[in-house]
Amino acid sequence: MQNVGITGDRPLRIAEEQKDPGVLFPMSCRQAQGSRCTSPALGQRPTVRIPTHQTNPKSSQKDQAGQGPHNSNSALLAKKGVVYLAQEDVSDRPMDSSGQGRSPRPGPSISPSGSEPSPDGMAVERQLLIDRGLSSEVITTLLASRKKVTSTIYLRTWIAFCKFVNKPVNVLAPPDIPLILQFLQEGLNKHLRPSTIKVQISALSALYDYKLAEHQWIKRFVKATSRLCPTIRSRVPPWDLNLVLNGLTANPFEPLADCSIKFLSYKLAFLLAITSARRVSEIRAFSIQTPYMTIREDRVVLSPDPAFLPKVVTDFHRSQEVILPSFYNTPTNDQELSLHSLDVRRVILHYLKVTESWRLCNSLLISFQGKTKGKSASTQTIARWVKQAVGECYRVKNMTPPVGFGAHSTRAVATSWAERAAVSIDQICRAATWSTPHTFFRHYRLQLSSTEDLTFGRSVLQAVVPP
Repeated sequence: MQNVGITGDRPLRIAEEQKDPGVLFPMSCRQAQGSRCTSPALGQRPTVRIPTHQTNPKSSQKDQAGQGPHNSNSALLAKKGVVYLAQEDVSDRPMDSSGQGRSPRPGPSISPSGSEPSPDGMAVERQLLIDRGLSSEVITTLLASRKKVTSTIYLRTWIAFCKFVNKPVNVLAPPDIPLILQFLQEGLNKHLRPSTIKVQISALSALYDYKLAEHQWIKRFVKATSRLCPTIRSRVPPWDLNLVLNGLTANPFEPLADCSIKFLSYKLAFLLAITSARRVSEIRAFSIQTPYMTIREDRVVLSPDPAFLPKVVTDFHRSQEVILPSFYNTPTNDQELSLHSLDVRRVILHYLKVTESWRLCNSLLISFQGKTKGKSASTQTIARWVKQAVGECYRVKNMTPPVGFGAHSTRAVATSWAERAAVSIDQICRAATWSTPHTFFRHYRLQLSSTEDLTFGRSVLQAVVPP
């Protein structure tokens, strides 16, 4: 390459100096001189993937051509962290065209040996679709059908499957059902939940581009896991909603003028979760930007940001507005004034006023400390705020905070209390974005304490009294 110049007594390529994107590989051989080695024609193996998006600014001299000033004709070596999906570990030797170590079956494959794959699941799936002969435009469209977090979860299953198989996996060949069943059995032996087994089946289906869940053996295996390892869900509320709401009306959450930004964030996160019955990921997507937030005299209306993708991506789930009503907006006595402290609209207005001077984004909930101060609070942070709000309310009442519950429990508690208050099932499903009542009755409905629950048992015991 003329723009590089004559090598002389220096390496052929210096990473800090060479900026040309093209690299020319000589196809003819010549005799080795001194410490130089021959340059055979380089072959391209379809099972070696080098992601173009990975860069390492801290590359060492070993990543350059050769290791000394007289090795100008040495083959380029790729680091272990760069080589991807290799049939064998080729990171410690020059690549050749001999074809040794290739899979006995044609087509792209994934190998359990060699370097650790990149954690970017979408990059892996993109390469698999390229190997299947699809165009780049079609691949980009297909990748938009799956969320990045889903691709990352699938990638973990693929890595585990490759390690289990311990040999190159040809993803273009028909799937080996007995081998896949044995892989699933290994997970069952490790006490994986049936839901996790189903995720693994979906991941392997995406890898092979084959509907494994429709295979009769896979169906029987899934049915057996639900019988051998039944999922037991507690129908008892994990915490007392009445106690928590009473705690939010007292110190350190009230009065708002004296409330710290920490407890103000806790209170707002909990009230948003309990009055909307939405997932924490959806609460994180709430924006103060027009037209996604509308503040009226008796309510606050929040619309989902079109850029946000909920867990279930349908028009129904993406178009539902979140309506947060005022609570005792015009109190007339001390009791109503205390209840007015639970008004979500009031808390939102105060929160926006307090965070206005250091806000750096349009997200409703923002981080209040550290390097992320003023930026959008993460899903994990908001979930922690909800749990800490519950724990603080128990401490206010001099009670031991509950353990072993998550922020997601607010959906079950909110919808169950709404049902007890005679809210129609249609309104409950619309608020929680459930397309059918089946989801509520099977997964979220809690057994709240009620005198009606005692009717049956007491009527039986009444037999002790003679008629």
